[in-house]
Formats: sequence, structure tokens, C-alpha cells
Amino acid sequence: MVISHLRGACVRRRLCPGTAFALHSSPLRRTCEQGRFCSGRTIAIDGLPPGVLRLGLSSADLEGTVRAAQEDGPAAALSWLCRRNYLQSDDAQQRAALPMDIVWRSARAYAAEFPAWQKSHELWEAECARLRAEHQQLQELRRSSAKASSRSGTDDEKARKEEAEVKEEPLVLPVAPRKPELTSRGCYMWGEVGRGKTLLMDLLVLSLGNQADHMRQNSLGVEVQRVHFHGFMHGIHKQLHALRSAGAHDGLAKAAEEATTGAPSVLCFDEFQITTIADATLLTPLVSKLFEQDAIIVMTSNRAPDQLFQKERGHDSRMLDFDAALRSKLEIHYLDAPLDYRQVAASSSSPLELGPDYHVAAGAAREPLEAAFTSVAGSSFGAEALPVAWGRTLRCEQVGGGAARFTFKELCGQPLGAEDYISLIQRGGIHTFVVSDVPRFGVKRHNEARRFTNLVDALYEHQCRLVCTAEAPIDDLLKGMDRLCAIEAHTDQAGRHEAASENSMRQHRHGDVTFASSKLSPCRPDTFATAEADAEAGTSFIRLAGSGSDSSDQQDGVEGVMTAAIDSLKESGFAARRCASRLREMGTVTYREGHAARWGLH
Repeated sequence: MVISHLRGACVRRRLCPGTAFALHSSPLRRTCEQGRFCSGRTIAIDGLPPGVLRLGLSSADLEGTVRAAQEDGPAAALSWLCRRNYLQSDDAQQRAALPMDIVWRSARAYAAEFPAWQKSHELWEAECARLRAEHQQLQELRRSSAKASSRSGTDDEKARKEEAEVKEEPLVLPVAPRKPELTSRGCYMWGEVGRGKTLLMDLLVLSLGNQADHMRQNSLGVEVQRVHFHGFMHGIHKQLHALRSAGAHDGLAKAAEEATTGAPSVLCFDEFQITTIADATLLTPLVSKLFEQDAIIVMTSNRAPDQLFQKERGHDSRMLDFDAALRSKLEIHYLDAPLDYRQVAASSSSPLELGPDYHVAAGAAREPLEAAFTSVAGSSFGAEALPVAWGRTLRCEQVGGGAARFTFKELCGQPLGAEDYISLIQRGGIHTFVVSDVPRFGVKRHNEARRFTNLVDALYEHQCRLVCTAEAPIDDLLKGMDRLCAIEAHTDQAGRHEAASENSMRQHRHGDVTFASSKLSPCRPDTFATAEADAEAGTSFIRLAGSGSDSSDQQDGVEGVMTAAIDSLKESGFAARRCASRLREMGTVTYREGHAARWGLH
């Protein structure tokens, strides 16, 4: 994020006391102290993208940002925020805003032309249907006339011959009206953590109609889905399962059609990543189907397209096809901003401002968690089975008022995924997570670390609050995971380093997708494998340079990880960097003010 504290006053700039907030579709209206309405512009809080909400804008500046975005595009909104000293001016961000402007203009132009085309296309279809019916009637009449004529004085065989020789008149149809074309199919923006990728994407979302993170069309007909990629793929997998159960053919095409109902549909995926073989094999045909539906796709990521799921590229050409599809359709832009602005914002905040949510505490330090939980839940709380993905539930002993209290083991020590954490927020209504005993992470805890980073990503995207006690400060908590960004695999058994031969490859079918695997890279539904499970399939020992930051890393490696999962481990390293950056920002006053505004807390 790019919150500037250069003048010292921005950290104290808060949503104005005279601003009244209402949740969901109710509008935000700026009022004066006497309660009189002061502005005709209404802005739904749940319609604000999270990157904008986190800036802590005053009502007037929020209106100015919305006006600049929707009238002149994302780059103008970025310039407006810089002029108002909410952001530090950054040439790299200004350059990165230009591809977003192109997407904005493309979507608006398509949406403006689409209604007229749709009407003319309906008229064209009706005219074609009329002409076909007239042509069929004329042909039937000619055949009847020929048959009647041939029967007067000729034998039956000659009559049938003459009837068959009736000349078929050509059917001439009018030319179909030309459908609007998208001048931009989207953008893939990548760069290091905290450089402003999320904010730029959210300014695009704001410019296209003040959308929330769920499907909704604006007055132009543009449909913007600003969604967590894990949540989107979870929905696609569920939909494919339902379609297959109903006996549908080509379920992927149907799922893509139902995911894009706008004119056009703009799909925005923040922090795009590929961590499972199932997603990797599904993405290429899915993206192709989405482009066929005239979708615009915007992605941000910490990695270049050709660095996504690199290990699988040697076993399945679909990742190469996916890379080619992205580069042929999307503008690839590297955001080379020099600073991690989340760290800048956290460094500019005083210890008192950063203190309330993240506590370094050994053992059973419970007082900060008790205070945070009761401040939200009050005295009315109890045990509850909270909904997670695929119809399951997660029991929590203390839930109340939108707050839930967990131990780290309960929340991240068992097999839960990003879709489960999203479900706790969206379906369970939990906006404040109170978590105890977060450990220091090393590579031996890569599974738990990945769940924790998924949790933080989900909370950050939904402007939720995390109050926790942890074994180490933020800068040290995930440092042991950073080395995974550059890991390589080593095998102890002869021949395991060799690529699978063509004869050893096996074909698998996952719904509408077929992919290949071998004994050296077995097909597994989970991201990571254990040494025991893959003892016969060919697992690797990953060696790391340098020693770890905790005793669990003294052997400088991880055993029992199958070769195809190495890229997932690399992604865990990038996710750890992102998590630390986001944890710093989540501790700032500005973030907590955005949390209170988003969830109607006063």
C-alpha cells in the first residue's frame, strides 16, 4: 500500500466525525454537525474496494477520489490521492496506472456500444428467422405445385423425379451487426510486496462503478468481480462438480458463461498464484473460455507469468499454453517501485499506534486477547459451529458480536484452506479474529505457515482484524520461510532426478481436464506430500542455503516433498513476504479505522 506519512499528519487523518456509515447497500452520506445533508453523492461502504478503504480518506476526499476515478480513470484517481497527500508520488506507480487506464477505457467503450448492438442483433435474429420461415414456405409451395403438375398425365416415377428436381432457391440473409470489440483484454501486473499493486487494481474497480467484492453490475452494464483467486477457483470447482453430477457436458464452458454475465465482465484477481496441480491444469482451458465470453482479466502477482508453477511446466504443456495465453491477451507490466510502502507506513507509526493487535508473548499471555475479544463481543458469546467450505463446520468455543477466539492450532494446525477462511468471514460473519500462540515459522512448519498466510490474505482482503499473541516480532516471525523463494530439490535415489520418459506418463481426468503424470511426479490432490505417502513415488529432499532461524531448521532441509510440489513451496516463500508486509499494515491506525468503517463498528 502507498500510504504516505511524510508530513506526519496523515496517520491522524481519520474518517470525519460527521460522517455516518451504513453497512451493505445502504449509502454513506456526508453530514454536517447539525445532521443536515451536505452532499448529493452517496457511496456504499461495502462497495469500496479494500485498497481504497484502507487509506482512511475523509468524506470529502473519498468523494473526490470516486469522482476522479469514475470520470477520468485510475491514473487520475492516483494523482488526486497524491495531491491530497494520502499517497507518496511514485513514477513507477504512475506508469503502472496507464495499463489500468487502458482497461478502464476499453470496458467503458464496450459497455457503451453493447446495448445498441444487442438491440440490433435481436432485430437481426428476428429478421433472419422470418426470412428462413418464408423461404421454407416458398420451397414447400414450389414442391407442392410441381407435384400437382406432374400428376396430371404422368406416371408416379416421373412425378417423383420432377418433384425432386424443383430448383432450390438460395436463402439470402442480411449481414449480422458487428459486435463491439474490446481494445484491451486486461493486464497482468507483478512486482515485490507493498509496491501498490493492490491499490492500483482497486482504483480500477472503483473507476468502473464502485463495486464490492461480489458480483454486481453498474449502470453501464459493466460487471466487476473483485475476488480472492482462491475463492473464485473454489466456486469454479464446486460448480463443475454440480454440473458433472447433473450430467452436463462441457461443464467448463457453462461455468465460464455463468461467471461472466456483464457486458463486459471484468475479473480482478489480487495476488494471483498457482499452488495446486488441479488449479494449474484447469486454468488454461478456463481462461480460454473466459476470453471467449469477452471477459477482461486483471491480475496482480509477486511473480512473472513464466515463474508460475515452474516445476509443472516440464511435465505438462498446459502451463506453457497458459503463459502464452496471458502474453497474447494481457499486457504484462512489472511494477518496479523502490519501496515497500506498507513497511514505510508501519515505520512511520508510533509504538502506541501499532501496539493493540500484535503481541509478542511467550507462553500463556492472555490479557491482551481477553481485552480485545470482550471489546467486540461484550458479555454475550458462546460456542458455535462456524461454516467453512464444502458444507463443513469449524467449532469455536468463543464467538460473539462478529468476533471469534481461536488457538493457532485450531485455526492453522489442521487442514483448512483459503476458501475455509473466506467462508468464516463471508458466511460466518466473523470480522475480528483473536488468535493465541502463533509460533515462529521455519521450513519444517511450511504447511502451518501456508495456512497462516492464507488466513492473513483473507482477512486483509476483507478488511478484517487480527489480534494475536506470537512467539516473535513480525520481522522475525516468517523469516525462516523466506529461503523457500530460491529452493532447489535434491534426490538421494539414483534416477529420480531424471525426467519421466514418454512411456511412463499416465493420463488422468479431473472433470473436464485431462493431464499427465508419472511415477516421478504423482498426481495428488493436496499441495504437499509426506515422505511416508510418497516413499514409492519419488520424493525429494530440499536443501537450503544457510541455517534456519529456529531449531527445527538445523538440518537445512525438508524431506518428503514430491518434486511437483516444489513450486508450491516457493510460492510459500513469496506468500510469507507478503504476509509480513500485510501484518505491518494491519497494525496501523488507518487500517483499523477502515476495519471499523467497513464493519459498522464505532
